[in-house]
Amino acid sequence: MKDKGWFNIVFMFICTAFFTGILSGAYVFTRPQIQANARLNEIRAQLNALQIELPAGMSSIALEAFYDQNIKEVKKDDVTLFQYETEEGAVQNLLIFEGAALWGDIVGVIALDEDFKTVIGMDIIKQNETPGLGGRIAEDWFKEQFRGIKLYEDGEPLRYASPGKEGQLDAVTGATATSNALLSVINESIKELRAKTGGGN
Repeated sequence: MKDKGWFNIVFMFICTAFFTGILSGAYVFTRPQIQANARLNEIRAQLNALQIELPAGMSSIALEAFYDQNIKEVKKDDVTLFQYETEEGAVQNLLIFEGAALWGDIVGVIALDEDFKTVIGMDIIKQNETPGLGGRIAEDWFKEQFRGIKLYEDGEPLRYASPGKEGQLDAVTGATATSNALLSVINESIKELRAKTGGGN
């Protein structure tokens, strides 16, 4: 009986090691593709925030080439921005924001004009909020609210409207925690940008 007990322990150990090795190998094998898909997702989010329309069926290679040719990473007063110059010569800024929400980190991008006073657009790169509730921050109706918004110069740059309270945006109904967390992350990123660059004044 003792020998059988040891056999079971050794057998379980070998099985665990075997399947762990398979999973580790699969991760190593698929990691480059996962990273490539994540980069494409971020590129699409940045271009959407800038309201740049891309040809239907554009290949991933062409998408990356377009991005690399038109979007430049710059350091401005210790802040990392991505910049795009329009055909009219206007400079538009992309600011990546990241912070905690209800069920994990939210990563997104907000596009601002040259003076950091007007929002061109906003998109979500990554979020783990509840589908149908907090996850609705990634829906078009919510994101499209940000286009053309004038930021407040005093206090919080972006605010939700509510009875008796002025604001530019509507929160997601039934997802107050996620809505507030998202806006807090964006506002902190904008305020930090303004503080370091003197923009928005």
